[in-house]
Amino acid sequence: MSFALAILLLFAAMPSHALQKVRKEGMKISASEVTKETIPIFKGIESAWRSGNAGALAEFVGEQRVHLSLRGLDEEGGYFSKPQVFYLFKRMFKTTKLKRFEFVKFHNSGSKARKVYGTAYRSFESTSSGRLFQDKVYVTLKLEGERWVVSEIKSTW
Repeated sequence: MSFALAILLLFAAMPSHALQKVRKEGMKISASEVTKETIPIFKGIESAWRSGNAGALAEFVGEQRVHLSLRGLDEEGGYFSKPQVFYLFKRMFKTTKLKRFEFVKFHNSGSKARKVYGTAYRSFESTSSGRLFQDKVYVTLKLEGERWVVSEIKSTW
């Protein structure tokens, strides 16, 4: 059995309190463990986005400001607090009609698994012009204490 496989099996068998200790001490966490913890968060973001629920989306924001650079927000990119995120998304959901929002990829951004990001495909229609837009949305989660929170949402087109 390879050393990497043995380490992976060790983490998979650890109880959650032991994983929290590993995280606090800054040791490496396996990519599969990060996936177990973050996939439900990404799915919650996907569900909130699809239903146009700005309040539910804002709940994924932590104590620190979030960087937003997103087509359809009617704001230039910048750092925003949780209440600002709520109002920006609330306004965006009123001025656009979502056609598709679906996460298609997830990535661990570092060896210590302190940040992960998901890539989603999005299609939406502007309610004022009727134009259809398609882009990729990148959502970055970071560990804030013992909770994964959104640290950045940006889109490319």
